[in-house]
Formats: sequence, structure tokens, C-alpha cells
Amino acid sequence: MIELFNAALTLNQRAMLGLRDSPEVVRRGLLVVLFVGLLVGAVSGASTLINTATPARTVATVQAVVEQQKRQITLGPNAEQLQPLLQFVNENEDDFYALLEELLSLPTPLPRPVGLAFQWLASVVSTPLGYLGGLLFSVVLTHIAARQLGGQGSIQQMLGLGALSVAPHALDALGFIPALGSMLGLIAWLWGLVILVVATSVAHRLDSTRATLAVLLYPLLLGLLGFLALCGLIFLGVAAASGGGQ
Repeated sequence: MIELFNAALTLNQRAMLGLRDSPEVVRRGLLVVLFVGLLVGAVSGASTLINTATPARTVATVQAVVEQQKRQITLGPNAEQLQPLLQFVNENEDDFYALLEELLSLPTPLPRPVGLAFQWLASVVSTPLGYLGGLLFSVVLTHIAARQLGGQGSIQQMLGLGALSVAPHALDALGFIPALGSMLGLIAWLWGLVILVVATSVAHRLDSTRATLAVLLYPLLLGLLGFLALCGLIFLGVAAASGGGQ
């Protein structure tokens, strides 16, 4: 499984061809998803656990987020208009943090360590399922488009090979790093997109141009339909407001 994980990251097409022709293509591909999900879930859950181990730490974490948002507002283009909001926050934040710490200190049905352990376990279990849900959606759309473009692969081959696109999301485990988390997430998404294109090309025996089109076709169409629907709703809202004003 580690070899397949490394092959995905390096776009090793020989390994992908071997996976495509394997009778266990789905199981082997989904093992990569499980590995990445468990890794990210365990690290993210542990990070959350550390930040919320005590009421004081939870309050400190919330305070750090609030301070970051305040700095962004101060440096933003609407800083002058938002000064009343910043003033309100500054005047009331001490009372808010004191109330939050008091609420977090209230007795709970389970002892705090047990509750935190269940919280970590929930993160470990739910993260692979989240990756799997997103994978199934993208694989189904890509498979339909690939078949329409002349692809010859089966849905099992597409699922097993498409699962390799989750491999770069191991970087999501570093999402707790304030300066790098969002950047690493973007890198993982772009890297995964490239892997999905290569996996589609291998699974359906398509050239890179048609494989890229298969991956992007339906997401672009859905995005366009969503944009048109939003424009329609805005138009109807403006029309209704104009009619009501008359």
C-alpha cells in the first residue's frame, strides 16, 4: 500500500497500469484513501485535543482566532467602516472570554478526558469517510464524461485508480500550522487533480487532453449552472423589489 501511495505521488504510470489490471483494483485503491484519512484524522484530532484540553486552552485558541480576524479587518480595505465593530469587540471581549471559560468549566455527562478521547476517535473515523464521499462524487462524474469521450475503462478501474488522487491530501495533516495550512491544502488539491487526470487517462486509455476534459467537464458545467441560477435569483429579487417599490 505504501508503494502504491508513493507511486501516486510520483505519477508512476507503470504502477497505475498494474493497478488497473489487478482484480483487486478497488480494494487496493481504497486502502490509500483509508491510510490518508486515518493519518489526517489522527493528527487533526490530536491537534484539536491539545488546543481544547482545558477550558483555558480552548479560550486561548478562540482568542487567537479572534485576534487574527481583527488584524485582517484592520489591514483590509473596509477598515474604516468596520471600526465600530472592532470597538464593540474590544470593549466586550474580556467579558465574553470569561463567560466562555465559565461555560466550558461546567460539569459534563462524561469526564472531560473521556469526552476528549471520543472527540479524537470521531475525527479519526469521520475523516476517511469525508474523503471517500468526495472521491465517489468526482469519480462518478469523471467516469461518465470519460465514457462519453471514448473511454474504455470500467467503473471499478476508475474508482481504484481515482482513489490515488487522495494521496496528496496527506498534507492536510499539517493544516494546524497557521502560516502553511491553507497553502498546503491548495497544493494537495492541485496535486490530486493532476493525479486524477493521469489516473483517468490510464483507466480509460485516453490521451491527456481528453482525460483532462473528462475530469473538468461536469464540474465546470455544474459551476456554470450554479452561477446562472444565482444570477437568476438575483434578477428575480431585484425585479420583486422594484415591483414592491412601485
